[in-house]
Amino acid sequence: MSKENKQSDAHIVDGAIINESLIDYAVNAFPVLGSRSAVKKAIATERLKKNGHVARFGDRVKGGDRLELEHRNRPKPKTFKLDIETVYEDDYLIIVNKPGGIAVNGNRYKTVENALAGTVRTKAEDALPQPVATHRLDVPTKGLVILAKTKTALINMNKDFQEKKVQKTYVAVVHGQLAEKGTIEEPIKGKRAITEFEPLKVVPSRNFGHFSLVKLYPVTGRTHQLRIHMSNRGHLVVGDKMYAKRQTTILGKGMYLCAVSLRFQHPISGEEVYVEIPTPPRFLRLVDREENRFGE
Repeated sequence: MSKENKQSDAHIVDGAIINESLIDYAVNAFPVLGSRSAVKKAIATERLKKNGHVARFGDRVKGGDRLELEHRNRPKPKTFKLDIETVYEDDYLIIVNKPGGIAVNGNRYKTVENALAGTVRTKAEDALPQPVATHRLDVPTKGLVILAKTKTALINMNKDFQEKKVQKTYVAVVHGQLAEKGTIEEPIKGKRAITEFEPLKVVPSRNFGHFSLVKLYPVTGRTHQLRIHMSNRGHLVVGDKMYAKRQTTILGKGMYLCAVSLRFQHPISGEEVYVEIPTPPRFLRLVDREENRFGE
């Protein structure tokens, strides 16, 4: 392959890192990859290097290590046709309302990134070939996702997410009674994880005891953090069969968890951006229906 067909990005590992899995670290270091599976593919195809040498699957990284990701020209991905709502857009970012059941990105066809490929325009000079997600939502979770249109926007947004400068709010329907707001500080896989919660409404349920409509504020961003924290406290997110274990929940209607607002500094202008969508109507219908049935 000619040099003209190759470009690479370099990254110096943060000095605070002592001994972290290269695969885990590279997901955030190179947001264009977007997932662990994409990092593994980059290693398998010898496109990821550590300190000048081809990376290996078992590599660990520490502060000061130099990582390089080689980009190779490849055919444009097939556009996945999906009716997806755009909530905010300019030359640098697009924010969409992701449906539940669709992945944000990764090594698969049905993703939000592929749904936007070829449909989004920008006049910026450092435009990416297609919008790239700056963060992820679990496949069954619906709601707001930020995608970058340019390389600079992607780098700056990724830095803000790492430094926890992006404020996210979720709404969920969970099992049980959440009487008052509080904070959950419970490590996930040995890593610090903090979730703040605020109940909006608690209703009795004939078949499930009680349901609570709740706002959730993730202070940290661990994988499945909200679902794990709620489940471990006895407040399984309705429809979450992954963490239901032996608990009965409502299946076949999707998971009742939605990212409803984002507040952050624009990666180019520095101005504050606040985007909000309403609580999904089916969340409210479920709570009202259970409350009405209980009184029948």
